[in-house]
Amino acid sequence: MKKLTTLSICLLLLLVYACQTEEIETSIAQNNQVDNQSNDASDDDDDDENETEEDSCETLFAMGGEDNSTCFLDDGFNRWGWTIGPISSGDYSFDLYAGAGQCDTDKGTLVGTLDISYNETTDSIDVDFNMSEGYVLNETHLYIGEDAYPTGQNGENTVAPGQYPYKNDDLDNTSSDSYSISEVSGEIYVIAHGVVCDDEHDDDDDDDNGGAF
Repeated sequence: MKKLTTLSICLLLLLVYACQTEEIETSIAQNNQVDNQSNDASDDDDDDENETEEDSCETLFAMGGEDNSTCFLDDGFNRWGWTIGPISSGDYSFDLYAGAGQCDTDKGTLVGTLDISYNETTDSIDVDFNMSEGYVLNETHLYIGEDAYPTGQNGENTVAPGQYPYKNDDLDNTSSDSYSISEVSGEIYVIAHGVVCDDEHDDDDDDDNGGAF
């Protein structure tokens, strides 16, 4: 009787061990499935990034001269770009650089000019984005104000283009964009942002430029 009881206990333990092993294998399979789904999602993200690169579009910012242009990074922001100023009444032409990460123009591409006509007598300013041949605009954002940076929705200074007061988000591959702003006076700062793309409709110009980006 004792032997039979011992045998029964052994069989029960084997059964429990088999069930636990099956549960572990099922858990591992489920984890592998989750990992594969995660990897697939990561691959999709990589594909999206590649598609963006294949669109041949880049962020641009206007850069002033060394004496009146400050990189966002130097003021503690976590993105490249420049605030220009202070400037007073007069006519100006600033370079538009695309893809100049870390505010390093050697890494970027000169894609056009930002032309400004500021008249304090009439309290008005005209700002023109003018692209070089082979480049077109899909959107522009502009800040003009007495402070070096605009104020975001949280009340803090921001460099996020979506929070600039003037914007054209629905441009369709245009070679220029213009703003006319009134009630402007005194010394001001300017931040000009845009999205620039290769002009795919002009292969000759692209060849002359050696490939835009």
